[in-house]
Amino acid sequence: MKKLILIILISTVLSTINTVAQTHRYYCEVKGIEKKDFSSGLKIIFDFGTSESYSAWTGLSNKLKFVDFNGQVINFHSMVDAANYMVERGWQFQQAYSSLYSGKPIIHWIFYKDAENMDKARENIITLEEYKRMQSQEHQ
Repeated sequence: MKKLILIILISTVLSTINTVAQTHRYYCEVKGIEKKDFSSGLKIIFDFGTSESYSAWTGLSNKLKFVDFNGQVINFHSMVDAANYMVERGWQFQQAYSSLYSGKPIIHWIFYKDAENMDKARENIITLEEYKRMQSQEHQ
């Protein structure tokens, strides 16, 4: 009986170690940039490091804006609004810092999430481009 309990305990520990070993830590930088048109507020940009989502010359591409499950663009009103969005999807806050670009302040907040892959880390985060692609696949 003791041998059986020991075997079960060892196999449980090994399977737990195997599961943990398969996860990676993924990062996202949330940037708050003063809007170019001098209106109040910030342009919020999410950088997952997988593709360029923002250029200082062209701005944020419409196809890279986040949408809800109905395809409505999500307008983030502040850095805290963006942080709440990330935390609701399982991301953890790590650090904050600021910088200057062309004399304008940029706020940087770093988040991380442990997941099997980037797709799992980005679960429930949908861009307008991804939403349109899903809609066209459903209508085929």
